Amino acid sequence: MKTIIVFPGSLDSTFFINEIPFLKKYFDRIVVISYYGDKNKYDEIAERYNLEYYMVKKHSWLNIFNINFFKWFFSKDVLREIKENCSFSIKGIKRFFYIIYYGLFYVDSKKIILQEIKEHSDNEFFLYSFWLSRGAYVVSNFYSLKTVLNIKKIVSRAHRYDLYLDRNELNYLPFRYYIDKNLDQIHFISEAGLKYYEECMSLNTKLKKYVTRMGTSNPKGVRKQINQKDKIVIGSCSFIKPVKRLDLIIDVLSKIPYDYYWVHIGSGEIEEKIKKYAIEKLPPNKFEFLGFVSNDKILGVYEQFDVNFFINLSDSEGIPVTIMEAMSMGIPTIARNVGGVSEIVNSSNGLLLDEPLENNFYDKIIEFMKCRLDNIEYYKHLSNNCFKIWNEQYNLEKNNEIFIKRILEE
Repeated sequence: MKTIIVFPGSLDSTFFINEIPFLKKYFDRIVVISYYGDKNKYDEIAERYNLEYYMVKKHSWLNIFNINFFKWFFSKDVLREIKENCSFSIKGIKRFFYIIYYGLFYVDSKKIILQEIKEHSDNEFFLYSFWLSRGAYVVSNFYSLKTVLNIKKIVSRAHRYDLYLDRNELNYLPFRYYIDKNLDQIHFISEAGLKYYEECMSLNTKLKKYVTRMGTSNPKGVRKQINQKDKIVIGSCSFIKPVKRLDLIIDVLSKIPYDYYWVHIGSGEIEEKIKKYAIEKLPPNKFEFLGFVSNDKILGVYEQFDVNFFINLSDSEGIPVTIMEAMSMGIPTIARNVGGVSEIVNSSNGLLLDEPLENNFYDKIIEFMKCRLDNIEYYKHLSNNCFKIWNEQYNLEKNNEIFIKRILEE
């Protein structure tokens, strides 16, 4: 029997839930070690997918009195990590507690893994962390025990906050080099992520590194027809927080000379501020804030409003799932060239804005969207290419199959 032990962050993560059917196809047992969350919700997910789960507190502070924590703390790798990265400065002290945070999570999680292996000693085990952070650190500690414990593969994905040091306020992620030398595979969601890792962190020549993209499902498929009309509908979808720069979207809209309608999906910390700014800058019948919309309803919103363009002017991104969703419906995207966005948006399927933004960037956006009114054949060409790149590179079903087959390869 094959058992995969997974660290998804939270069991109810949408990204992980999307993976479960594919894991079930190739593994006999799925065991999840999750952060604490809504037990009723977790129980429902476990029953629905017939999996087992454990909850581990993010901050199990009582573990500092555990003999296993002391053994971990005084190990040479931990002492080296503290010596090389901590000091008596505020940042140095915060880094110290960040390391302790990893250790507390490790002590609880290690006990669960050993228990699982002891109770199912006839199984082949695979250890998998969805994030290149605490879970990856836990599973990497089993690398030297692979043969003894019948562990066939130890792998992790790598996204953004768990990869780029500058996305962390301390400019630091614990145990980077320890994790690097004690994994079999890392799966990066973008070419940019792989390049960054190889330039800044990777020392282990035996470590297999792949670009294994995330993806989205689209049961609806590309829009069957593109309606002729003299109004452009613009969609956006994000948390409403400063980094997402909805203020820039509003600035662009305020300069559009033709008829348009803007619909935004999502809520967040500066929602009232952004709504007030929109009221000040835009006519009242030109926009709508829908608030939170569940993932399974988002494509329906694009269909309902017959969205013509998707716009994302965020200061920072990985490869946004929201862009994948829009492109799966053949909706051309306007976005800034940040993070891995250029891997999905280009001149064949949208408008990629150079960084830093030029003073006249809004003129480029306004002119680009005008093709929907002036050159419908060109717009259809963009739309077809959107679906094509999504289906080739960001189709969830295809990408999850690739990911799991890579885990199982000899």
